[in-house]
Amino acid sequence: METIVPYTAAIISLLLFTLIVLLQSALVGAGKAKAGLTPGSDPKVDYDSPIYRLNRSHQNGVEIMPAAAIALFTSIFLGVSPGWVNMLMAVFLLTRIIYVAIYARNVGKPTQGVRTIIFVLGWATLVALCLMSIWALI
Repeated sequence: METIVPYTAAIISLLLFTLIVLLQSALVGAGKAKAGLTPGSDPKVDYDSPIYRLNRSHQNGVEIMPAAAIALFTSIFLGVSPGWVNMLMAVFLLTRIIYVAIYARNVGKPTQGVRTIIFVLGWATLVALCLMSIWALI
C-alpha cells in the first residue's frame, strides 16, 4: 500500500473516468430503450442525434479505458515519478470530461475539430505514460 499512496491522485483519476463511462452506459441504455433500439444495437449514424453522440462517446471511453489502466498501473509498478503520473492522469481525466461535454453538445465538426484535438491531447498523456514506463525499463 505504501508504494501506491504517492499515486493516489492518478488512481482516483482513473476511477472517476471509470465512473463516467459507467454512467454513460446507463444513459445509453435508457436512451436506446426510449428510442426503441434493442440492447447492443447502434443508433443510426447521425451527429445531430443526441443518442448517437452519447453512444459514440461511451464507446470511445470503453475503447480507451484498457490503455489508460495499463499505462497507469505499469507506470506505478515500475516506479515512474508519481508527480508526472499524477499530473498526466489528471490531464487525461480533464480531457475525457471535456471530450464528453463537447460530444454531448455537438460542438465543432464531426471530424478534425475541437473534439479531435481534445481526444488527441488525452491520448498523448497515455502515450507519455507508456514511454516513461519503457524508459524506466531500459
